[in-house]
This record gives sequence, structure tokens and C-alpha cells, in this order.
Amino acid sequence: MEMTNAQRLILSNQYKMLIKLDPDNAKYYQRCQTIIENGFGLQMKQLQKDFAEFSEENCQTIIDIMDMYHHALQVSW
Repeated sequence: MEMTNAQRLILSNQYKMLIKLDPDNAKYYQRCQTIIENGFGLQMKQLQKDFAEFSEENCQTIIDIMDMYHHALQVSW
């Protein structure tokens, strides 16, 4: 995973926030932050496995559900 220094800084700051927001997983986020800050190439590739992709079908299902709730809220007003 190739990242600029600015991207690494942004990601490092996001991990800092996650450490505070989710103390139960703080150890994991601290490890990720260390990997990003130090630029450990092999470990950075392993972090990519944490990124998931939704299929177009799943995305459309989510959009449909959100539209349904949006419509229900508008009608209820």
C-alpha cells in the first residue's frame, strides 16, 4: 500500500480518535497506528485486509432501505 506522508498522518490521527472512541479495541488501533506512523511496508499490506467492499447489490439494498426510512419520516411529518 503506497501512501503519501499526508495520508499516513491523516490515518494515524484517525486511529488516535478510534483509540479514544472505542477503548475495547484500543490495543488493535494502537498497533495499526504504529504500523502507519513507522511505515512498516509488510504490515501496511496486512492492514488492507481490514478494508471491505460491498457489492453493488448490497449497496443498492442499503440505499433502498434508507430511502424507505426517509420516505416514512417525510410522511410522518
